[in-house]
Amino acid sequence: MDRQARDDAIIRDILECIADSAEVNQRDLSKELGIALGMTNAYIKRCMKKGLIKVRQVPARRYRYYLTPKGFSEKARLAAEYFSDSLKFFRRARQSFDRLYGELEANGARRIVLCGCDEMAEIAVLCALDTRLTPVGVLRGDGKTTEVAGVQALDGQPAADFWVIATMLDAPAVHEAALAAAGAVPVTYPDILRAVIARPKAAASH
Repeated sequence: MDRQARDDAIIRDILECIADSAEVNQRDLSKELGIALGMTNAYIKRCMKKGLIKVRQVPARRYRYYLTPKGFSEKARLAAEYFSDSLKFFRRARQSFDRLYGELEANGARRIVLCGCDEMAEIAVLCALDTRLTPVGVLRGDGKTTEVAGVQALDGQPAADFWVIATMLDAPAVHEAALAAAGAVPVTYPDILRAVIARPKAAASH
């Protein structure tokens, strides 16, 4: 995710939280968004400067936030943009996995391990339903997720023909970890991740 996309996502989430509850404070927003309190404060100020929200002090030195008409319009715009981008990403990812899975099947593969635990991993599982491939486990990246779309987390070293990278989150690091853990089993990834995973290697070779 580039800087602009991240900024838009944070502002969209702030506007949605405030629209849902005017009682929300900066500490609540920080926890909800998973970002530092200081960064939350900076985004709140940016939203105020743009005229998206207004603030009013209430007793006990507390503040209440409100969306302005411009804020409601911006929230709707960002939500529509996110929905459109999500659909485009789903289509691209599905086509990419379809191509990869076709190549794996042509090479005689039947059992795969998926590496990732975000939306892309769910797409990878969904695409596998239309093939003869069976995801036999998921290599977790966050230490919390126990399964993805019904596929259990990796337990031990199940027999597999390929390990498949299926995440946009820290994909290069996940790829390196998979290469180290898979042993003699080849590790591959869909072409939608080619530029993301190949870039660090290209940079390191100079």
